[in-house]
Amino acid sequence: MSPEAAAPSPDSDPDAVRTARIGWLRSGPFAIGFIGTIGVLLALLLGAAVSQLAYTITLIFLATFISLGLYPVVTRLQRRGLSKGASIGVVLAAFLAVVAVLLVLIIPIVIEQATELARTLPENLSDIENQGWFLDLDGQFNGYPVILLEWVRVSSADPNLWLTLGGGALRIGADIINGTFGALLVVVITIYFVASLDTMKQALYDLVPGSKRAAFSEIAEEIFDSIGKYLSGQVVIAAMNATFSFILLTIMGVRYAGILAFIALFITLIPVIGPLISTTIMVVVSLFTSPTAAIVVAIVMVIYMQVEAYLFTPRIIGKAISIPASLVLIGAVIGGTLLGLLGALVASPVVASILLVLKKVVVPRQRLK
Repeated sequence: MSPEAAAPSPDSDPDAVRTARIGWLRSGPFAIGFIGTIGVLLALLLGAAVSQLAYTITLIFLATFISLGLYPVVTRLQRRGLSKGASIGVVLAAFLAVVAVLLVLIIPIVIEQATELARTLPENLSDIENQGWFLDLDGQFNGYPVILLEWVRVSSADPNLWLTLGGGALRIGADIINGTFGALLVVVITIYFVASLDTMKQALYDLVPGSKRAAFSEIAEEIFDSIGKYLSGQVVIAAMNATFSFILLTIMGVRYAGILAFIALFITLIPVIGPLISTTIMVVVSLFTSPTAAIVVAIVMVIYMQVEAYLFTPRIIGKAISIPASLVLIGAVIGGTLLGLLGALVASPVVASILLVLKKVVVPRQRLK
């Protein structure tokens, strides 16, 4: 008898049939579809969780970057003879002092001027309409500037517009409360991060296999050092820009100099495009005073931006982060789209970190192939 004849047929052996069915369920189309469905559900669940935690993740991300920006100051103080604990204490005390000054002195002035600007905007627009330069411009463009200005004036005088933009009075109140608690949370997390940054970095390095730990820690330290120097330097440059803007606007008699300088403090943290946006806002608001004030502000700020770009930035930031201006713009746009102002602020160090990884890891590996 041949072996084929002696072998039992799957149809005549119930155990063989059951085994074949189980094998089909485990490795057949059903198993692939089931596992794929579970993967999609888990991905949706993870996406929903990240969406719910987006605000908290953003605050932690912001605190991380602030702590990285403060830590180079700690290392400088250590080089000058202070102990690590004393250096951290001095930096945290200075950080809390700045926060206190913002909350007690600057924020109330900014809120007062912002409220006044929103209240008097229709009146300021009417004043522009009666100025000679605007009348000449209106004559050249057949009355369209007057139509546009009237639409802006009527819209700005409608309280429903402001409620709609803010999501209603309850939404505005909730945003203020959330913003206050968010700022306090960032301050607390930043304090803990600065105090334990070395421990956190060592814990990160311990997760890397021993054979690759030295190379990984070297690249990571270079990234952390570059980000820290960039952020601390950029804060100094932004503070100088805001101070200069406040002095210039005050000398030119421009109202709302306080809120314009406060806006400049944050917007100019964005490299390349930040000073341009801030200058544009200041020039537009200066038109409420006079065309001469607007022209002087525009000329002086353009000169200051050149001095800042070619003198202050190389000396303060140095070579901490060196990336092409085109990538700075692309990163700022992508970051602003994903995370708003925070995303635009951290876009440059993130792009620089990616370029550093490509330069130190990817390019050498490609050369060896």
